[in-house]
Amino acid sequence: MPHTVHTSDLSIVIENPKGSYKSFEIDNDPVWEKYPLKGVTYPVDYGYIEGYQSEDKHDLDVFVGSGTLYGYMKVWRCDVPIETKVLLEVSQEELDAIVKEFAPVIKEKGTFTTLEEFKIFLNNYTS
Repeated sequence: MPHTVHTSDLSIVIENPKGSYKSFEIDNDPVWEKYPLKGVTYPVDYGYIEGYQSEDKHDLDVFVGSGTLYGYMKVWRCDVPIETKVLLEVSQEELDAIVKEFAPVIKEKGTFTTLEEFKIFLNNYTS
């Protein structure tokens, strides 16, 4: 069941807690049958940031960890050419695990050296 947390002055809804599995397989859908990820196990909490919107016109997805790194990944999906997912307070180990899970669909990734730089980047996604 989703729950809301507040961190770095952001309201975040966690839909997939650390360790949970999400399948990307959709029966009898030829588009998704060719998607290189059949599913992922989340190495950190995963959800969305309220008040921010990604390229798919849904809430901006976020990975929430237990470190000090901030960043983003742009991933390919079958239904949209690119979708941004952000990384909030992840450790290097958590970042490596996230990248490993999503590697087949990552088109771009980056990190920020400060929370302020991260928040400036987030301004691109306000809804």
